[in-house]
Amino acid sequence: MANTASQGVYSPLPQSLSDSDSEKEMPITVRPKFTECHVQNGVHENIHHNGYIRPLQLMKIPEVRKVTPAMSPKRKFCFIFSIAVCFLTIIVFLWVLPCSESGTCPVQISNWENQHDGIELTGKINAVKSAFKNTLNLALFFRRNLNAADSQSGVISVLGNNGAVAWYIPQVQTPTDLNCYLVDVNGDDINDCLVLGEMGLEAIDPVSGTIFWHAHNHSQSKVISGLDFPERLQDVNHDNINELLTTKNSETEQGKFLVISGKTGVLEGEVTVERCREIHIIEMNSTSIVYSCKNENRTTYHQVLVNELLNKIFNRSQVISTPKINFVPKSDVGYALNGRKLIINNVGLCPNNCRVDITLIDEKNNRNVISSSYPNSYALTPASFSFRPTKSNLSSLKGHVNGFILKFWQWFGYNRKDKKRRYNPSIVKRYIPGNNASIQVNSIMERVVLITFNSTHFHVINASLTEITQLCFPNDDFKYCQPSLENQNNSLLISDLDMDGSQELVSYSSTFIKRDDAKENWQLVSNMKVIRLEAELPKLYEVAK
Repeated sequence: MANTASQGVYSPLPQSLSDSDSEKEMPITVRPKFTECHVQNGVHENIHHNGYIRPLQLMKIPEVRKVTPAMSPKRKFCFIFSIAVCFLTIIVFLWVLPCSESGTCPVQISNWENQHDGIELTGKINAVKSAFKNTLNLALFFRRNLNAADSQSGVISVLGNNGAVAWYIPQVQTPTDLNCYLVDVNGDDINDCLVLGEMGLEAIDPVSGTIFWHAHNHSQSKVISGLDFPERLQDVNHDNINELLTTKNSETEQGKFLVISGKTGVLEGEVTVERCREIHIIEMNSTSIVYSCKNENRTTYHQVLVNELLNKIFNRSQVISTPKINFVPKSDVGYALNGRKLIINNVGLCPNNCRVDITLIDEKNNRNVISSSYPNSYALTPASFSFRPTKSNLSSLKGHVNGFILKFWQWFGYNRKDKKRRYNPSIVKRYIPGNNASIQVNSIMERVVLITFNSTHFHVINASLTEITQLCFPNDDFKYCQPSLENQNNSLLISDLDMDGSQELVSYSSTFIKRDDAKENWQLVSNMKVIRLEAELPKLYEVAK
C-alpha cells in the first residue's frame, strides 16, 4: 500500500463494470443536427464541421461590437479640409509650378548692363521673340572699327534677360534698315526680321538667326538690289503668307513697283512707272497707295488703287490710273502723349556750332510748360512711357505715370566763362601709333533726361551722365566718325521684355577707350543697359529731392 501512496498525485481510477456492460457501448444521447444553425446580428454561424462538433463552438461567447462614435462638426471640417489641401497640393505641383511649354519658368528681369568689345551698336532696337516663351530678345545692327582692316557690319541679337549674344550675322555690305514687326514669312506665328541694305532684302528668323531667303528673281541668278523698305501686302499667291510691295530705283531705268513673295523671297511681278526716274511709297492702306515721282529736281505725288496695281503687275495689258494729287508730306511736329506734346528742334551743325531747343506744350491750354535750350548739343530720338495707374505708383510717382526720356549728346570744350572745365577740347587732333593719319578726337557727354508729368504738374530728372570718346577718321574730303551721331539716334527703347506688365528701359551707347595693354591704343566698346523703369523711377525721385 505504501507503494501505491508513493505514486504521487496520479493513480488509476477503479473500474466497476459488469461483464454485460463491457460488451455494450454507451448510448449517445446528444446527436447534432447538421442543419442546425444560429443567426446572430446578421451572421450565419455553423456549429459543425465534417460531422463533428467542435468543442469550442459549444461555448456561446457573447459578441462584442465595436462602437464608432459619430464625428463632431469640427472633426468633419478638419477632415474635409485636409482632403482639400491634398488635392490643392497635387494641382499646384502639376499645373502651377511646372514650366511653360517652352521648358522654362517665367523669371522677372533684373537690371543689367553688358559690354561688347570691338563693335559699335547702331540703329533702331527691335524687341523680338526668343526661345523662351515669356522673354523678348533685342535685335539691332552692329559695325566694327571703321579704321580696322576687317571693318564689318551686320545684325546682332542679345538676350533680353542678361544681354549675352544670342546670334549675329555679318553682312558683306552695310545694312540700312531693320524691321522685325512686319511679316511672318514661315507661318510659325512669330514675326520675322527683314533686313535691307546694299546687299538687297533678306528675311531672318529672330529666334535662331537663320536666314530664310534673299529677295531674288525666278532663276535665283541675281539678288535684287536698289530696293526701298517694303510694305506688307495681302496674300496674292494663296500660300497663307503675306506678300511684300516695294519700289526699285536705279540710274539706268525708270522706277518700278515690285511684288515679292513673303514666303520665298521670289519676285512675283513688277511694273514700270513711266516718266518717273525715282519713286517711293509715301502712304499705303488696304485700298490705295500714295507715292512720289521724282524727275531731276521736281517731285510730284500720285495715287493708285492697290487692286489696279496688282492687276497691272500680273496682267500687263491692264491699264491703270495714277492721277496726280495735291499732297503735303507730314512734317515732324513733335511727340504727343496724354495731352502733352514734346517738340525737339536741333539747330546748326555739331560739333562746331549747334544747339537743341526743347519745348513741352500743354495741348489743352496751348501753353508752353517747359522751354529749354542746350548749347553744343544734339537731341536723339526720344522714347515715351505711360504706366498703368495703380495705387502704389500713383503714390510713389505723385501721379506722374506719363513721360518722355531724352538723350542728348553735348560736345565739351574750353570757353572763356569756364576755363577750369576738366573735359577735353571738343576738337583735338592726335596721332595714334600704328596709323599714318591724324585722328580727330571728340569728347562728348551723353546726358539722359526724364520729363514726367501728371494733369497739373511736371518733373525734370537728370538720370545719368556718360562720357563718350568719338574718333573721326579722314577719308578724302570727308571725316567718318565713330560712334556716329546718326547711328546712335535710335538708341532708346521702352518695352515689356519679360511680359509681366511692367516696362523696361533699354539703352545703348558706344565709345573708344584707351588700353595700354591692347594691340591698338584705342579700343571700340559698346554698352547696353536694361533698367526696370517703373521700379527705378521712384528712386530717381528720391535722389532729385
